Amino acid sequence: MKGQTTVEGNGHRDTIVRLAQVVPERRVNASLRAAYVLSGAIAVLMIASSALGLFVHGLYRDTAWGREAVRGGDLVTLVVVAPLLIATLIFAVRGSARAQPVLLGLLVYSAYNYAYYVFGAAFNDVFLLHIALFSASVFGLACALAGVDAEAIRSRLRADTAARWIGAMLVVVGALQGLLWGVLIVRYAVTGELLHDIPVAGQHLVFALDLGLLMPTLVLAGILLFRRTAFGYTLGAAMALMGAAYQLNLMAGGVFQANADVPGTKAFPPEGILLTALFVVAAAILLWPRKEVPALQPPVT
Repeated sequence: MKGQTTVEGNGHRDTIVRLAQVVPERRVNASLRAAYVLSGAIAVLMIASSALGLFVHGLYRDTAWGREAVRGGDLVTLVVVAPLLIATLIFAVRGSARAQPVLLGLLVYSAYNYAYYVFGAAFNDVFLLHIALFSASVFGLACALAGVDAEAIRSRLRADTAARWIGAMLVVVGALQGLLWGVLIVRYAVTGELLHDIPVAGQHLVFALDLGLLMPTLVLAGILLFRRTAFGYTLGAAMALMGAAYQLNLMAGGVFQANADVPGTKAFPPEGILLTALFVVAAAILLWPRKEVPALQPPVT
């Protein structure tokens, strides 16, 4: 049988079989443990970076549009995302299955968010801190994905008809946003016009990250969730949570921009409120406990 080793003629067959079964489990747990260590470091760095961005005057040397956007994001990261990451990490280490897709979603948020700080913001005094956050988020996400047990998580999440509706919602949001960005890019190719009141460099990075990474991931998560695959529940819950957190980030940035009288900005746009509500409800439905089952075993030390 695959994954088992048999030695004929001696009394060690059972021991070898057990070892062959334990090795993969240790590898998975080692991946999760690495993700937990990196997540703890990310939480600490998030608090430091966000606090400096909010309270150190003149730290961000960008235009008013970019400066206030990242300061609004710093506020959400400091008061919502970092505390949630710490709480999630505590539950994940204790063996909570529902904590794992939450952790994935927060790591996606961190990688996506700090990509803007690293590749889009003007050079500043905490640039190394932003690089550390971006790098730790990417590698933490890779480790978490390698160690996640999608089947075990699926058994602990809701598995009803709502999953199909949520999957369809993720596909629609990802596809429509991608279509909008695609139309704007084609319009630029034809007319040379982009969105007004937003720096061209900022639009370039938004289009690149959204079309290259975020929108495809939303669509993929939606399709897998619609089909009710095991990994679909994990990725769907993670992307719903990530969407809710980043919509809060965007709305906070809009508030900061509006208070700074940045042209073309609006605090609490209706579409932002609607998307935030959709993502929050979707994440809550998926993460609501399906039934009582024993907790996952903590990582092997």
